[in-house]
Amino acid sequence: MKIKYITAITLTCLIMITGCTQGLVSDEVPESVYTELGLGSGLGKIRVRELFENKVWQVNHNNGQGQWLDKVIYMTQISQGYEGGRDYTNNTGSDVTIMGTVVKPGEKMYVINTLEEVSDASAPDGKKYIVHMFSPTTVQYSTPNKGHLFVQSAFDKESVKPQMVNPVDGRSQSIILPVRQEALVVEFILANPSACRVEPVGGSPALGTPSDFTKPQQYMVINYANRPPGVPEYKRLYEIRVQLLKE
Repeated sequence: MKIKYITAITLTCLIMITGCTQGLVSDEVPESVYTELGLGSGLGKIRVRELFENKVWQVNHNNGQGQWLDKVIYMTQISQGYEGGRDYTNNTGSDVTIMGTVVKPGEKMYVINTLEEVSDASAPDGKKYIVHMFSPTTVQYSTPNKGHLFVQSAFDKESVKPQMVNPVDGRSQSIILPVRQEALVVEFILANPSACRVEPVGGSPALGTPSDFTKPQQYMVINYANRPPGVPEYKRLYEIRVQLLKE
């Protein structure tokens, strides 16, 4: 009898839930929401990350004797200056071309992440949106505190040696390394990230993971918000081009 009683209650609940949900229709969002495919201020972010194995000394560990930190990954953003725009001075000694403009040695140019529209018959709206993103050629990595220090001699066998920042006895809380353009972590700044998703196109790597941006990479931004029946998802083709600027 107990089993039958529980079953009866379960069936009653299911009937009630079904009755309550029948006829419900998801609210449609405004057209301005389901058609939004744009990028926000700054257009995109560039981060770099590096794995350090036995390169950081933990000063106060092991009863004050110190010990190596086996593995640690440090990540930092490097594109802030160009998201809002800044003056770039060409100190390379050679011409530098930025979006078709030649900057002579010693000259300055205001540089900001820029969106360029070009015709592309294969794109959803007949246009491809090129995102020109910029970053410096070097990055500074820092440990969280003075109890963790990079050790210069730990890099002796590495092909790329870091520049120590204010070192004391061959140790420093910060180091400077070249940016590896083949391992950038790039992301869009979407105008409405809750309504859009980003999908790689033509074999491009997923955004948000260390990837090769020595060449252009393409992505489709797709708006998946609720929309009127029969209205297809809105899509826009973007292409990311990253240029590192030596400062």
